[in-house]
Amino acid sequence: MTVEENKSLVLQFYDLMNARKYDEMWSLFLPDAKWGGGRAETEEFGSIDNMKAIMVDPMPIFVDGGIQFTVHSVTAEGDRVAAEVESYAPLVNGKIYNNHYHMLFEVHDGKIAVVKEYADTAHARDVFGNLG
Repeated sequence: MTVEENKSLVLQFYDLMNARKYDEMWSLFLPDAKWGGGRAETEEFGSIDNMKAIMVDPMPIFVDGGIQFTVHSVTAEGDRVAAEVESYAPLVNGKIYNNHYHMLFEVHDGKIAVVKEYADTAHARDVFGNLG
């Protein structure tokens, strides 16, 4: 795929996630895709099946049943796509989840193979509590 096609794939991912069309969204991933928290090595990342268990519709913790994402910028080189993204979701407990992310996607054979998620973990802890 070209760099522009890779960028388009990542933007399609966010469009489908915002629309909560999860089956279509997951079809953009390789079956053995990995998703993790930004560590350089991906062998410790979770499988995409772990994320499928988390991203359900509706997510009862959120007033609107899910999180809305705004992609502020996308940069790509080769098979890697970087996206600056912001989330917004009111919670049923009155808090607001408004995180900022740097997401790094690796695309192989026209599908998303790896997602490295960098986010403000202090904000997530403040909003959701210590889940560990």
